[in-house]
Amino acid sequence: MPMHLVFGDDGSPSADVAWLWLNSHEWPDWEIEILTAVPDRVGSVFPTSGDPSPPRLWIASSAPVPLNHVRVPGDPRLALASRRESDLIVVGPRGRGLLKSLHLGSTAEWLMHDPPAPLLIARHGRPTRRVVVCADGSHDSNAAISALLSLPWLPTAEVTVVSVPEVDVDADTVATTAAARIGERAQSVRRHVVTIDDLTVFYNPRDEILRVVETWPADMVVLGTRGISGWAEAIRAGSIATSLAAHAPCSVLMAHQGQHASSA
Repeated sequence: MPMHLVFGDDGSPSADVAWLWLNSHEWPDWEIEILTAVPDRVGSVFPTSGDPSPPRLWIASSAPVPLNHVRVPGDPRLALASRRESDLIVVGPRGRGLLKSLHLGSTAEWLMHDPPAPLLIARHGRPTRRVVVCADGSHDSNAAISALLSLPWLPTAEVTVVSVPEVDVDADTVATTAAARIGERAQSVRRHVVTIDDLTVFYNPRDEILRVVETWPADMVVLGTRGISGWAEAIRAGSIATSLAAHAPCSVLMAHQGQHASSA
């Protein structure tokens, strides 16, 4: 059975960027469902845009990927939330339509609090060559790594595993274990264990992640969203995931325990 990817398409410039990102990668043995939410003529309160956009065309020079265009009435969040058997959901960081005008947040922001499947928020259209993985040893962090390992183009990417010391978490061991797992498929992998000064009382894991992303320019950040450790609890509250999705100069891949995803 081919792997199943769902692309949330609202016809916005943000969706165009996400589509370009998809076309910048190889997807052998994958199929893509292009899901577009359209106004519900019966009277949905969550229309996304006016007239339906034309079907997407595969524009990459690489081998074509099977495309299935699906149009559903009403709220795009509910439509995407129903795709829990998917291996990956791809959306742009900002959409358009009624949700945005009411300041209720984008579809991406809503989905990231409880992703129905591994969720990728594409912020650019270039190929992914450098990946930063946030490892904390939780089941959710491991689920995010599994989602990364399922991507067919990972063998062409370099990976940096970032781990932050926490109570009852040996950051060095966590980073070593994650790097060994990822190293079986990635082009190369290195570890980055954050050193916290003994005099430092408070620190923000988000800042540590962004520092690595900026000093070692990354194309993607990978993290778990509903973990059980201190770092993951902060992510669970939405602050780190939301900040990365909004401010990281790269795409963000997130997942949590219990999602349907190939363990690769």
